[in-house]
Formats: sequence, C-alpha cells, structure tokens
Amino acid sequence: MAEGLPPSAPVVQGPATSQTPVRQRRQSTVLGGLLVLIGAILLIGQFVRVDIGHYGWPFFVIAPGVLLIVVALTARGAVSEGLAIAGSIIAVSGLILLYQNSTDHFESWAYAWALVFPGSIGLGMILYGLTAGRPGNVRAGTRLVGIAGVLFLLGAAFFEGVIGIGGYQLDRTAGLAVGALIIVLGALMLILNLTSSRRDSR
Repeated sequence: MAEGLPPSAPVVQGPATSQTPVRQRRQSTVLGGLLVLIGAILLIGQFVRVDIGHYGWPFFVIAPGVLLIVVALTARGAVSEGLAIAGSIIAVSGLILLYQNSTDHFESWAYAWALVFPGSIGLGMILYGLTAGRPGNVRAGTRLVGIAGVLFLLGAAFFEGVIGIGGYQLDRTAGLAVGALIIVLGALMLILNLTSSRRDSR
C-alpha cells in the first residue's frame, strides 16, 4: 500500500500546476491587447484630430468592463460569475455613455437604466453560463434581459413619446398605436405567467 501512494500524488497535482501558467498567459494577453487598442485609439486621434477627451472617454469605461468579462470567462472559480456580471455592468454603462456623449442625449438615462439593471446583469449571467456550461444561468440571464428589454421599450415610449424629453412627441395616431402595443405586450406577459404557474402547480 505504501509503495503505491507516491506515484499517485504527482498525477493529481499535475493538472492544477499546469493550468495556472496558462491562465496567467491568457490574462496577460488580454491586458496587453487592451493596452494596444487604447494606445492605437490615442494615436489615431492625434492624426485624425479627434477630440478624444470629449468623444472617446467612454472607451476608458468600456475597456475595463471588457477586461473583467474576459478574465471571468477564461479563469474558472467561485468569483468568475461575479466578475462577469460586474464587467458586463461596467461595459454596458460605458456603451450607453458613448451613445449619450455622441448625441448629447443624456436625458435617456430616464429609461436607459433598464439596460444596466437588470439588463447587463442578465448578459453577464448568460456569458458565464455559456462558457461554464450552466444552462440554468443562461435561462435566468435570458429572463433578465427580456425584462430589461420590456422596461427599456416602455420607458422609451413614455419618456420620449408622451413626455417628449428628447424634444419631440408622438402624434395622436402614433400614441394610440404605441399604447395598444403596450397593452398587448402586457396581456401576453400576464397570459404566459398564468399558464406557466398552472403547469408548475400540476
């Protein structure tokens, strides 16, 4: 028995020691690639005469978010899902800021928050679930993304079409069409919830 134990020890520890350098190389590769991308954007801005400080600053929000997502998806562990969600929140917030900064339409935060909470949380869960092979995370994330999409559309229809925070409002015909569409969408959600609850009760 004592003679058989020593050969088995390195066999169990071998994969763990071999995977650590691979993960470190992946993370350093991703970080190096992001640094090259940021440097290239800065250099192009100098030649093209683009005001990076005014138009390009949201990329400095997007890049750390993308980095967190890549690190979370390449490194397995208990904190990977949390890192994926945090990176998704930061990246989606940066994309929204990029749109708002380019169009000077910061009033859209009145309803764009739905894309961050719960939209980006669901996106992070989907990305983690796909890479980690967890369909439960994918289903839960898809549900959150769907809720975020509905909240975003409802908010956009109300704040842009009814209140007119963007400077324009829907006319009567378009308002009636949007209102009817919202009612139909809500009715479908209620019907789906009722039918799913009846199936679960059985």
